[in-house]
Amino acid sequence: MQDSSSLDELDLSLVNAVQIAPRGSWQLIGSVLGVDPSTVARRWQRITEQGLVWVTAYARLTAPTAFVLGCVEIDCRPSERDRLAVLLARLPQVVSVHHVGSGRDLLVLVNARGLPALSRFVLDELSHHPGVRRTSVHTATTVFGEGVQWRLNALSPAQRAQLAAHAPPRAKQGVLTEEDRDLMVALSTDGRRTVAELAELTGASVSTARRRLAKLVDRGLVSIRCEVAQSLTGWPVSAIFWANAPADELSEIGRALADLAEIRFCAAVTGEHNLIMIVWLRSPEDCQRLEERLAARLPSLSLAERAITLRQLKRQTRVLDDLGRSTEVVPTDPWADLRLPAPDGAGSG
Repeated sequence: MQDSSSLDELDLSLVNAVQIAPRGSWQLIGSVLGVDPSTVARRWQRITEQGLVWVTAYARLTAPTAFVLGCVEIDCRPSERDRLAVLLARLPQVVSVHHVGSGRDLLVLVNARGLPALSRFVLDELSHHPGVRRTSVHTATTVFGEGVQWRLNALSPAQRAQLAAHAPPRAKQGVLTEEDRDLMVALSTDGRRTVAELAELTGASVSTARRRLAKLVDRGLVSIRCEVAQSLTGWPVSAIFWANAPADELSEIGRALADLAEIRFCAAVTGEHNLIMIVWLRSPEDCQRLEERLAARLPSLSLAERAITLRQLKRQTRVLDDLGRSTEVVPTDPWADLRLPAPDGAGSG
């Protein structure tokens, strides 16, 4: 009997297929995998119910948007660190929460509706939280790579080519508006929701929901992303690199970095260092090997700092356990008011 917390070869192939065609029908995916569609659907239901995989959706990061992505570094009081991390993970604007091994206690990616909202949150709320000693925020000026591009590569080239025709477009036309908010929130918790489900959740007709969904997908306004518990991927170690690139080479270097298999996130940022990378590795030793490859391929790139992620508490819409399995769903909503919950007892008589 298969371990309930593992993925077999068919599961891995199924995940890889959904990574490429996240809204592909079970008929399509089953035909590519050579498996009956009902078997594929049952497999998917089992591994999603176990929190091993999930599909989410969010405003695309690798193109200009109406939102601002902040990389917030936080030093915490030891007694308050875990509690603060959970509070942040449950905010609908927080993209990820990392417990970091050196230099800072937490690294948090926050997608806010604008710079004023991000500034007010960091300066007026987060900095005054009793568990916080120090904060530092760096805004992303360009996102070169995000996790939607990461693949397991459990399929053959021929299978990947079959599915590629059903992948969401990458070219972006237009911007998301608050009129898209209810549909984006509904899609964020399950990027494979049917049009009928989306219509019910948003109070729209099925035809209206279909038209609105097609706009988001066809114009490349949304990233629909299949995620898998990191401990099951063969890439169980996560690390964060801060680096500097010459200004006139920054875009070229950023695009080159985004093509690397290890890259989960790569962005140009403001601050002392102008690049940040989040990478997945097969072992801690691969951190040094990756540095050596970067030095050989990109000699003008200077790595300034690196840190192992001790634990990632949140990734997109999911709060995670120690093995990276989903334990709680937090809908994405960058339009919402960005603030921490009041401390226990606040406002009581």
